[in-house]
Amino acid sequence: MEERHLYLIVKIVTAKKFKVHQGFDLANFDDCQYPLSEVFTYKILKADTYGSFKEHVSRSFNISTKQVRFWVFVNRQNKTVRPDAPISDSLSNISMEEIHAKMTSRQNEMKLYMEVADIPLSGLTWFPANHIMVFIKYFDPDKQAFEGLGHLYVQKFGRVGDITRFLREKKNFSPDTPLKLYEEIKPNIIEEMKLKSTFQQLEIQDGDIICFQKALTEKEVQERTTSGRYWDIPHFYESLTLRIVVFFKPKLKDRDLKPEFDLVLNKKWTYDQIAGAVGTYLNTDPLKLRFTTAHSTSGTPKNVIKRTTTQTLSEMFQTAYLSPPVHVLFYELEMKELTKVYWLGSTVKNEIVIYFRLPNNGIINDIIKVILKNEKVTLSSPNSRIRLFEVYHNKIQKEYTETEPIERIHEYATLYAEEIPQDEVHADQNDRTIQVYHFTINPIRIHGIPFKFVIKNGETLGNTKVRLRHRLGMSKIEFLKVKIAIVPGISYAKPEYLEDDDIILSEKKLSNEECLGLDHLDKSLTEKVIFI
Repeated sequence: MEERHLYLIVKIVTAKKFKVHQGFDLANFDDCQYPLSEVFTYKILKADTYGSFKEHVSRSFNISTKQVRFWVFVNRQNKTVRPDAPISDSLSNISMEEIHAKMTSRQNEMKLYMEVADIPLSGLTWFPANHIMVFIKYFDPDKQAFEGLGHLYVQKFGRVGDITRFLREKKNFSPDTPLKLYEEIKPNIIEEMKLKSTFQQLEIQDGDIICFQKALTEKEVQERTTSGRYWDIPHFYESLTLRIVVFFKPKLKDRDLKPEFDLVLNKKWTYDQIAGAVGTYLNTDPLKLRFTTAHSTSGTPKNVIKRTTTQTLSEMFQTAYLSPPVHVLFYELEMKELTKVYWLGSTVKNEIVIYFRLPNNGIINDIIKVILKNEKVTLSSPNSRIRLFEVYHNKIQKEYTETEPIERIHEYATLYAEEIPQDEVHADQNDRTIQVYHFTINPIRIHGIPFKFVIKNGETLGNTKVRLRHRLGMSKIEFLKVKIAIVPGISYAKPEYLEDDDIILSEKKLSNEECLGLDHLDKSLTEKVIFI
């Protein structure tokens, strides 16, 4: 088993890592409230000398050891983490454990900045002495982002305005571009630097950070303000203090295969703004998302957050007192209100009501699966196909395919499901399927359950009646009271009653709008209710 006490973790920040860092300091090593930086990490023996460590790292970057100087990060009293002092090459034969104990004794791991010189200053001298090394950040108000431009050597009696030429050249600005410079003292203290002040007057020291931007005109400020962007460095830094990393977990893991993920959000955001960000990530409608807080100790779901809440994101969390704070929200796609579907058995007369709840992001096949799990539902064959259709005012309005999303179902629709009859499954190209519905005397006095029915090619009306009677679950005596008619699709048009049993119904040229009407008295069906 590996003996951990023999090893030391060393984290290294390079100019390239600093260039893309979008937060405070040069990197974020361990503050989980903000996005952590991807830094180079080495696990070394504490007994290794500084010389061997430096050679190993330099080789991994394909750089000569002469060009490399490591600076030790320290935790300042103002809670920032900055490079403080370089490790002298005179310590090459000293163990890393001793250097760690001497320079960063309060840290469990060692954090270093790798300074790389491109060319020697003179002879064998690669790095200047008696200079202050500061770090430069550029703020782009259009991109709403920082760019780390590396480090710069300044003299304590030099003036701040002396470095503006260098800063303009770094960004290829014209020589007359006005700049504004700020010192990043700590997250909530960003102070503008007067160009005529000396670095000594401003108490600038190794590891300090200077941030600059173009000085904007009033028009440019207005344009960025109108578009909701931060136009200057202090306001952008303020927005960084409001950033928070939130870890999202699916609430119903057994039913929902959605991923776990984290997002960088704003502490002042409202419920709808949070839902918008999560909806974008999951590619789903934010209105269907529901969030639940987590227990601070067990990490399990706690309280559902109501969409109508006035709470901000930071107020939703109850774990701010933990160290480090844990920011977890469970998410789920809200279930639809209790919905029912009427299952029709072998006849239209056998009707069972099945209740279910399903997420809006489901598909019609999910409803079919719920139906088939019901013990009262039986099929004539394991391979039978199921039809789900929508009825409005006792007429079929729509037949759904299995892959259609559930969200397409009309809120006030009445749903019916049935096993597709065998004569429809095996219908040939000359057969035709037509809608059948019930009415009493007048075709607008509709009642009962409509259904699809096959008109077989060449079949007499007498034989068609037999199949209709079986489909309706009626006795011969009951069916004698039913009159069959062809009902035009046009409102108030008179139906054509069919009385001759020798009529060949398939020979009548029926339009797509015409239906088969069954004229008989309205008798309410008994409803059997099953909860699942």
